[in-house]
Amino acid sequence: MEDMNVVKQGLSIKFSIITVCFNAEKTIRQTMESVIRQSYQNYEYIIVDGGSSDKTMDIVKSYARACDRMQWSSEPDRGVFHAMNKGICRADGEYILFLNAGDEFHSDDILEKAASSAAGADIMIGNVAFKTENGLSEHVYPVGEELVANLRKGESVCHQVIFASKDSLTEGFDEYYTTCADYDWICRQVKARKSFQKLDVVVVDYDVSGITFQTRYQKVHWKEYFEIIDKYFPLAGFPYGKEVRQLFVQRKKEYFMYEFMNRWLQLKQRGICLSTFFKHKKINSIAIYGAHHMGERLYDELFGSEVVVKYAIDRNSNRPGWEIPILQPDGLLGEVDAVVITPVFDFLDIKNSLSSRLSCQMFSIEEILFYQYEDL
Repeated sequence: MEDMNVVKQGLSIKFSIITVCFNAEKTIRQTMESVIRQSYQNYEYIIVDGGSSDKTMDIVKSYARACDRMQWSSEPDRGVFHAMNKGICRADGEYILFLNAGDEFHSDDILEKAASSAAGADIMIGNVAFKTENGLSEHVYPVGEELVANLRKGESVCHQVIFASKDSLTEGFDEYYTTCADYDWICRQVKARKSFQKLDVVVVDYDVSGITFQTRYQKVHWKEYFEIIDKYFPLAGFPYGKEVRQLFVQRKKEYFMYEFMNRWLQLKQRGICLSTFFKHKKINSIAIYGAHHMGERLYDELFGSEVVVKYAIDRNSNRPGWEIPILQPDGLLGEVDAVVITPVFDFLDIKNSLSSRLSCQMFSIEEILFYQYEDL
């Protein structure tokens, strides 16, 4: 009888599924359909859009007209965690789960399995299947002491697999952290001694194809990452002293450099030239920020194309092989249609510095390499 009561109680649980999105017309449909297909019906679906300028909201509204469980809002926000906090304020389910645009529930019975497994814990943690070029790659997240040990080492949990009670999200995400607020949140829950339950189910298929739009935030990400470790585990003996942390970040830079060059080779093998990106954007003239490695490769590829590289920007003006001026970053810069910033880890700092003197568009080399050329 007791087991039956647990099952009955579990099946009465209401879930709040929150999707935050911005200009996600290519991915939002698959995410929403994976929610609407769920066999378990006691849920609400909240879309928090950041004021998209593409067709995202047209798609959302068409689904909302056919699904009375959906509600949406669309307005500018201060970033992804501000949008997630807005979703929390609108949620009235007992458990909240965030499913980002592009992510999908792994199967149509995820909510049913979560409801039937719920045993009153503050937080239920499932597993993830990463979408890769070779198919799905599953990863299991532990709970208990192993979870704490992983967090102490800086290994967080993908928030798309976490069913969090409304109570555990009362304070929301700390928006001071622009990239790691979810890591800060789960560390905070451990410190507050919230109860955790393992949900032995792959909850989400998480889209990690390519690394588009991620690398530009890495400098901020690792700064926040180390701050959070020091904040919650100051006596843990974490093996990242100043020199080791610098080496760690340097290895990350090398990893992304490898990913970029691999992507570049793939494009070349498909006969795609990066000049296609600029022609599609109606950009005729550019400047290249960074005359080393990636900048050199970009200059070589665009040489002789319809895209005119007017000058480069680099503190070292003695780079051999450049037949155009190499200007100092704080010097006088000529007008161009766009600047391509190749030092991706410093993209945001460089963009902010240049924005006071140039009114043109600014792209990271990452955006250009991982552009969806197949859609052109």
